[in-house]
Amino acid sequence: MVDKSKLSSNTIRTVLIVICVILSFVMYMQRRTRNNLKQAAKLPFYNVQPAQVPDGTYHGKVYTSFMHVQVDVSIQDGRFTKIEIVENQGAYGQKIEPLINEMIAQNNTVVPAIKGDEIGSIVFIACVDDALFNGLPDEQKNQLSEKAR
Repeated sequence: MVDKSKLSSNTIRTVLIVICVILSFVMYMQRRTRNNLKQAAKLPFYNVQPAQVPDGTYHGKVYTSFMHVQVDVSIQDGRFTKIEIVENQGAYGQKIEPLINEMIAQNNTVVPAIKGDEIGSIVFIACVDDALFNGLPDEQKNQLSEKAR
């Protein structure tokens, strides 16, 4: 016959181990998300508007430890005509199309983040901003770079 106290003790031990593993995983994910948010918050934002950039297509890229994003941004008459995603690799930003559509509709890079994908939204906004920054004349780039410091 099996000793009930040993069975109960083994069950309790197993449950405690499972709880510890789950708590460790949750803490790891929270720390990772916090670190990703910190990294995203440090991305340069120049707040360049499409009206400031000459007509053309400009390339932007943002590489973080958790996402690699590249876009081509087309400007015509001071308005977005197209934002094409060239590269989108990483843990976030897989359903970013509504954000891109909102930027085009509002003709602005400052748009609300996608609920549930705020980190990916920040990276994409920074990437489009980088493309617009790359379209500026060198004199304006230098001025904005100095302000960003």
